[in-house]
Amino acid sequence: MDKILIILDKINVNNKLMIDDIQSLIKAKGVEIFYVSLVEIPLQYPIDTENEYFKKDFENAEQSLKSFESELNIKRIPKSRKSGGLLKVRDVSYGIIEQTSLNSIDLVIVPEKIIQSNSNRFNKESYLSKIINSLNSSIMIWRGQE
Repeated sequence: MDKILIILDKINVNNKLMIDDIQSLIKAKGVEIFYVSLVEIPLQYPIDTENEYFKKDFENAEQSLKSFESELNIKRIPKSRKSGGLLKVRDVSYGIIEQTSLNSIDLVIVPEKIIQSNSNRFNKESYLSKIINSLNSSIMIWRGQE
């Protein structure tokens, strides 16, 4: 496993717990880490929108990225092995698929809460099956602490 894509939760504490749980994976020799915070943009807005309606989403996504990178630094993950960013997407599942394809990802780690938060549009099975059926990589659902 050479490349891991981590989808960030909107809650920083959850991202810290996730890093703690997957530490052995991300610290393995030669692993490249890609991490993204996704902001879903409805069709009525241009994909590159900076509309005030999304201001809180963008701020939360940026904060998640900064916090996650800080945690990676604490775990001593070299800068050369990690990259991340905020992605504006029309659909969360297709955003994950696109990033997986673009970066030739071997393992995708998705917090279960991301799936649950999209339950108004997807039931768990269709959300996962859409991703799984489109990937040539493994997917891991991080459940967090009960």
